[in-house]
Amino acid sequence: MARKTYTLKMRTKLILTMMILAYFLFLFIQQSFEISSQQKTMDELREAISDAEHENEILSRQIEYSKSKEYIEQVARDRLGWVKEGETIFIENNQ
Repeated sequence: MARKTYTLKMRTKLILTMMILAYFLFLFIQQSFEISSQQKTMDELREAISDAEHENEILSRQIEYSKSKEYIEQVARDRLGWVKEGETIFIENNQ
């Protein structure tokens, strides 16, 4: 009878140990998936930040260029039709 009780206790301990190990394995796998998901989100956010920084750089250059004399002259010529003294304007007839 003592041997049966000893074997039953060993089985119970083994089953409990297996259940605990299974639980920790489940937690490990779940956390691995969560870390992977968060890593993917971080990569996407880093890419979005990089794109925004690039766009910001382009816009900063455009702002600087819009303050230059060359830009003001170009706008005056293109939009207002201004010319420098001594230049000849040719107007295209599209009829």
